[in-house]
Amino acid sequence: MNFSTPSLRRPSALLSWKIVLLLGVTLAVVAGACVFFFLHSRGIIDHLVKDRLRNEAAIAALNFTGEELASIHTQADMQSPEFGALVWRLKDIRARTPQIRFAYIMRRTADPDMLEFVADADALSSVEELDANKNGVLDTSEEPGLPGDLYPITDMTALQSAAFVAPTTDEKVTLDQWGYSLSGYAPIFDASGKVVAVLGLDMLAEDYAAILQSIFSLQAMLLMLLGGILITFSVMGFVLRHRMDEMNHLDDERRWLLQLILHQVGTPLTIFKWGVESLQDMLPRLPESAKAEVQENTLILEDGVSRLDHVAEVLLAADRIQEGSMQMAQERVSLRSVINETVAGIEPRLQKREQQVRVDMPEDAWLHLDRRLLAGVLRELLDNAMVYSPKSGVISIRVVRKNKHVEVSVADQGAGIPPEDLSRVFQRFSRGSNAGKFDPNGTGVGLYIAKGIIERFGGKIALHSVEGEGTTITFSLPITQ
Repeated sequence: MNFSTPSLRRPSALLSWKIVLLLGVTLAVVAGACVFFFLHSRGIIDHLVKDRLRNEAAIAALNFTGEELASIHTQADMQSPEFGALVWRLKDIRARTPQIRFAYIMRRTADPDMLEFVADADALSSVEELDANKNGVLDTSEEPGLPGDLYPITDMTALQSAAFVAPTTDEKVTLDQWGYSLSGYAPIFDASGKVVAVLGLDMLAEDYAAILQSIFSLQAMLLMLLGGILITFSVMGFVLRHRMDEMNHLDDERRWLLQLILHQVGTPLTIFKWGVESLQDMLPRLPESAKAEVQENTLILEDGVSRLDHVAEVLLAADRIQEGSMQMAQERVSLRSVINETVAGIEPRLQKREQQVRVDMPEDAWLHLDRRLLAGVLRELLDNAMVYSPKSGVISIRVVRKNKHVEVSVADQGAGIPPEDLSRVFQRFSRGSNAGKFDPNGTGVGLYIAKGIIERFGGKIALHSVEGEGTTITFSLPITQ
């Protein structure tokens, strides 16, 4: 019995010592991990903020051309429509990015340490709008950059050369007459590819600091919590947030890359169109022995250019739908006229396929929307119906008025869509599993764009399809009173 007591106490003391050691090690690991994550996260966020600022500037610069800046040099040019259009676009760019406070365009001067303003998002704002502190006086920090105003760049390394070569940002916060800020820049090109100006987007230093400090409360919480579960949650939280930032970053890069590709494809596509037109003009002057072959190749080229042009258009439209930035005109439109014009436009293809479109529209309906985009939706639905319908098939358009809405249905008796594909037909780059048999060159964004446009019009769109029997797509739109 004398040995039993020490033998029982020793494990208890040893267990307490292990617990204390484990708690101490856990606290040290948690504290060290939190400090590491805090510092590392600041570096990552700093990098991502600058990447986003650079990408925003690069995409925004694609909205401008060197030619439209050529006539803006002095304050006297502020009355021109061209200047008003520049300012409107700069204000729109700023409005779409909450952290951006200033948006402007500058060009080089004879002095390498001086740039001059071309346009500023606030150039046409009233004194009341510019008087941020409401003291009744327009302070220096509240004055916008006007055409011809000089801007010293002695301490602005990025503006001295890098900004006129490729999209870039300031390495650190800079100070000028408007205060402390972090800026992103991107060059603006003319038609020949020459850089003629640079677009700048400024984020105020306090906004930049707020973003960098946004994770502090989370790190402080982690420092106060103990245990293995907390470590797991902190790591998971960091990984998920890092993944989200990376996905946003990749989305920005994708959008910028798409804009760049479409911009670069536009010029050669125009050249190809001119070439096809030139060949068509030459046909009457060619000898009969060569005319047939040239005409056949011209038709092949024309078809290829048309397909490439269509792909560029739908990709750009899909990107704008996703961004919610698709611009729409507002006009009073006769639905009957839109349907008739759209059907007339596809008549040659209908005759070639020996198909016909039957329209059942007892009465006209007047809508308030963008006529061009509505015609595009109808054209997309009719194109799909033609492609997936058999030769000599009949496509039906039925219009029914229901209270304050009009319902339009486009039905075919074609291949239909497999049941397992119905849930994703309106998603981007999604096609039915049997679509490749009928149209191997489809992009899978047509219905996605159509859905986005109809919903922007305040309507709804739905699809009913039975494989082997046909497809009916129905959309409804509000009627103008």
